[in-house]
Amino acid sequence: MCGMRKPTVLLYVSAVLLASSVSVSGQEADAGHFLRGVTSYSQGRYDAAAVIFSDLHRLAPEDDAVSYYLGLSEFALGQVDSSEAHLRLAVSQDSTNVWYLEALASLYSAGGDRSSFAAICERLLELNPKFYNNPYTLTVVGDEMMNRRADARALEYYERALDLDPDYAPAQLGKLEILRFQGNFPPFFLTLDRFVRNGLVRDDIKSQYIGSLIDNMDSRFYWVWGEQLGKLVDVCYGLAPDDPGANLLKLRMTIIENKQDSVIYMCDRLADVSRRAGDKENLVLALSTAGDMSHQLGDKREAYRYYEAALEVDPDCTAVLNNYAYYLSEERKSLRKALRMSRRSIELEPDNATYLDTCGWILYLLGRPKEAKPLFKHAMIYGGKDSSVVLEHYSIVLDALGERDLSIYYSSLAEQKKSTGQ
Repeated sequence: MCGMRKPTVLLYVSAVLLASSVSVSGQEADAGHFLRGVTSYSQGRYDAAAVIFSDLHRLAPEDDAVSYYLGLSEFALGQVDSSEAHLRLAVSQDSTNVWYLEALASLYSAGGDRSSFAAICERLLELNPKFYNNPYTLTVVGDEMMNRRADARALEYYERALDLDPDYAPAQLGKLEILRFQGNFPPFFLTLDRFVRNGLVRDDIKSQYIGSLIDNMDSRFYWVWGEQLGKLVDVCYGLAPDDPGANLLKLRMTIIENKQDSVIYMCDRLADVSRRAGDKENLVLALSTAGDMSHQLGDKREAYRYYEAALEVDPDCTAVLNNYAYYLSEERKSLRKALRMSRRSIELEPDNATYLDTCGWILYLLGRPKEAKPLFKHAMIYGGKDSSVVLEHYSIVLDALGERDLSIYYSSLAEQKKSTGQ
């Protein structure tokens, strides 16, 4: 799209062409007055131009050329509402004038009104397809069709854009979303493969899109399309081996595919590239996940090494604080250290039932059930009743405090949860 300003020469040419149409109360207007307004606008003297065209507009409100230049002057002065009104008036007075439409489209684009902008673009495509039939304009209209849920028309515009430029990423993304909404996955994955291999698209955008797909997939989708998705993750990883996002994708697929022997390797890879990229969030995630997997595989010493490394990067990572503390409590080891970490986790997330359970349980192990009870009561309010582990721990604490009947009640709830696998 062209901007609101035209080159000075074009402004004068257009002014000469339009000046002859300016009429005042049925008489020929002073063409020189009109041209002086155009001169003022082209020289950046928008206040002066606005005054001239306002005078002309009061005398000839039906004149589209005056409405147009008044709208341009007002837009340059930041008077968006009145500019829109006058440009819309010019369009209504001459609906086939592409300059008027383009000026109004530029105003909508600058104001972020995508819907109105797309409507004007659609009209410009009809009036001058040779000039406006380009990937950008077609995709803008396609996006608006998608917003209106006119999926077939949206897909048509995206296809037209991609016929002109097969690597135009906005059109690829639009097409992907339409195909995904339709559940039409064979062409979806063909388009996604082209998108992932598109060298004009940033690596993080590719990994974010596939990551979002993984976030929202269910078991049925994975059963049918998991292999294809895994291949695309491999392509993404192969094209950008030093991108934290691509490494995170590969780690996630490794976990989903239950390749336990490769998880820690991918964690180390992700930690390395994240450290070099200064990506603290993914560095902590990599170290935390490596710690969890090491503990799951029975290597507690290695798990604690990873947790310590994660806490050096982010001392307030609640997941690491809680898991590290809980695993120490299982071993009845370094309980005071565990308590410090656990208390910090509930300072950061005071309504997290899992973290409250950990802290309460450590207090019980330290022989302080009276201090533990309020934490479990709080956990019951925020989801603790849904966990057999929390219920069982609370039952044990109540029993230690001599509250036998209440202990039996929570013990029975715990057994019920166990029977349903919760």
